[in-house]
Amino acid sequence: MKKSALIQSLTTLIVSLFFSTFPMTATAQNYYPAEIGNEWILDSTDGKERQTYTLEVPDDDADNHLILLKIVTENLNNDKVIDTDKYFLSDTPEGIKLHKTNLQTVFNNNVITATANLTSPMVFFPKALEQEGQKWNIVTDAKIDLQGAKLDVESRTNLEIVSFEPVETSLGIFRNCAKIQLDLSITGLLKLQSTSYQWLAPGVGPVQFESSDGDVYKITSFKRSPPEIIAQNPPVWQSLPQGFTGTGTRLGGILNAKILENVEDYVSEPDKLLNLGIVSISGNIVPPGDGTGFATNLQRKQDLWVAGRFENAPIIGTIRLFAENSKGRTERIINVTINTSQ
Repeated sequence: MKKSALIQSLTTLIVSLFFSTFPMTATAQNYYPAEIGNEWILDSTDGKERQTYTLEVPDDDADNHLILLKIVTENLNNDKVIDTDKYFLSDTPEGIKLHKTNLQTVFNNNVITATANLTSPMVFFPKALEQEGQKWNIVTDAKIDLQGAKLDVESRTNLEIVSFEPVETSLGIFRNCAKIQLDLSITGLLKLQSTSYQWLAPGVGPVQFESSDGDVYKITSFKRSPPEIIAQNPPVWQSLPQGFTGTGTRLGGILNAKILENVEDYVSEPDKLLNLGIVSISGNIVPPGDGTGFATNLQRKQDLWVAGRFENAPIIGTIRLFAENSKGRTERIINVTINTSQ
């Protein structure tokens, strides 16, 4: 292995260790729902990689008082796992705290591991993400092991909320997202500085990430377990028919049709909506991002488009929509049929 290649691999590993954890640990104002069983999937916009985040109960009984955040990164071209990251967390009145980490990745058939055990758990995110300009920092140590070769490094990350803004994804527009700038500095045998950005949506968690190399990842799917406390006065779906039938236009092998215009008009108090999107689909409808999803129209509202494989026409299935405000979340299932014009 060339030295330069090894250094690049270790640099990537360290950035992942101290960087990719942050988006998944914010509970501030419910910017990250921390219930066991939650799952998020973020795909790179170039279609090359997928990151699956899950919250689980740790396998080791000694850690069963903690929450295991597991992040699995896959290469979508060959379905191989690139690396698996494990973070052991706790939710406290001060915020989310990190207790220890374990990360493994493979480079040129060599297994590289990075571990960090904190004597005193450290707050990753405070309980309140309140305003632009809010800052905090994280300092920790890690040990890198490359088949017996050990490196000690220190990481310092300065975090700042730079804005609250909407983020457009295939699932819809997520409003009032906290855009967080992360300035990372690594010292020790390896030295590194980088800046990345993370967008967190209230009630959802991470919806977009931009790496220091400019690679962008957007949420394509997420699953939430029921919260411990049922919120009162969530949005109400109103005047929304149970079934929708449309005539689709063929685009290659996909049959695509606009099913519903101005979706916000079918939800009470649309001006107070924080998030609007798709929870799940069934039947012959293709996943969000492949033609199914939301598109912003000239009125700056959301139109719902649904697509399916042309050879399966007519396309028949269901879509579970969600609407969410600061008081809670409501879901609604609609039946969809798309006929072909050919």
